[in-house]
Amino acid sequence: MPEQKTSRKALKTQKLIRNALAELLAEKELKDITVQEIADIADISRTTFYNYYYDVYDIYEQLEQTVLIELGEMITEHGHKTTFEVYSVVFKYIQENPEVFKMIFSPNGIHALYVKLQKMVEGLNRTLWSERFGVKMNDKRLLCAIRYHSNGTLAIVADWVLNDFDLPEEFINETLGELDKNTQKYLMSQIES
Repeated sequence: MPEQKTSRKALKTQKLIRNALAELLAEKELKDITVQEIADIADISRTTFYNYYYDVYDIYEQLEQTVLIELGEMITEHGHKTTFEVYSVVFKYIQENPEVFKMIFSPNGIHALYVKLQKMVEGLNRTLWSERFGVKMNDKRLLCAIRYHSNGTLAIVADWVLNDFDLPEEFINETLGELDKNTQKYLMSQIES
């Protein structure tokens, strides 16, 4: 494996490379992307590219792993806070990495990463809501509500990202917060019945 560098310059270069890959993935399939294309967009040499990654697939795997781990940690760490606070943290991360999230949500993007993101959000919601409501989320209706909530949230966020954050973050946050309240009311009614 290429040497992992952690200097500020190295981290900046790695981000340029990841963003270049994400930009290309929004337009075409991974198998059709070359190291030279990534280097050209990132404005680096091929040698610099190989200082950090073996090939295009290596970057993709690291990008996927990084996004899923960082988002998972954010949601887990802030899950006990208000919905508004959780969304604010996640939205900040998304806005700091727009190329990556455009790639994830792009119709041309790699569907597998989107599916992994869906499953992660569903699993985290199941865990956090189980803790919040003090019940196991095994009932089919409860699982459907979680799936509905998770996929609906991702759909709204995807639309926001793909439309270049055309709506204010506060609007998205408040809208999702209201939808969350209604989903939670439904969950409570199912738990109580």
